[in-house]
Amino acid sequence: MKILTIHGWGFCPEVFKTLEGLEKVIHHFIEEDCLRKEIQKVEKMIDKDTLVVGWSLGATIAVLSSSKTPPKGLVLIGATPHFGKAWKEHYIESFFKELEGNFERKLKEFRRTVWGEPICEDKVPSKEKAIKLLTEFVQTDISEHLKGLNVPTVILHGRKDPITPYREAKKMLKLNPSFRLITYNGGHFPKNFTQRDWKKVFSSLQQL
Repeated sequence: MKILTIHGWGFCPEVFKTLEGLEKVIHHFIEEDCLRKEIQKVEKMIDKDTLVVGWSLGATIAVLSSSKTPPKGLVLIGATPHFGKAWKEHYIESFFKELEGNFERKLKEFRRTVWGEPICEDKVPSKEKAIKLLTEFVQTDISEHLKGLNVPTVILHGRKDPITPYREAKKMLKLNPSFRLITYNGGHFPKNFTQRDWKKVFSSLQQL
């Protein structure tokens, strides 16, 4: 089995460093300006022995990449069926306005809100590409894809997630009751997970 990770918007594969040493780990680095290009890249990396771990935007890419060649399993972290419906429109508009005004400052603020400490400092994405990709992500509804997804799937969600509210995990479970929801005491990413914690999550997929 190999593990393919897909990080969230504004971050980099460094968030998944705890996984290294577990099986064969391959990291996908998001750098394109549209979902279609990212999906095409990820599809080429998936086979029946691949466990795909996607976080936030990466979770959406994971789901949309799983129809051509279904993977061994999916772990979707901080995921949502439709980010644009997870928050009131004026909150999202305000975020984009701040990105346009001072991209690097807003990106650092976003990373600090999510991670709490510096990370991916040498990875600053192109402003134009990052905003274009985020815009598409906010507008993309994967509800129908989730309903028809026939792949063992774990939804991993923090009860105190400040980016993707916990209610979004419940929406996903309602769309496809075959999913398993695992919660943790934390925010948008389980940054305090040890390899033992990840092994438990991966083991739970075998029971689906």
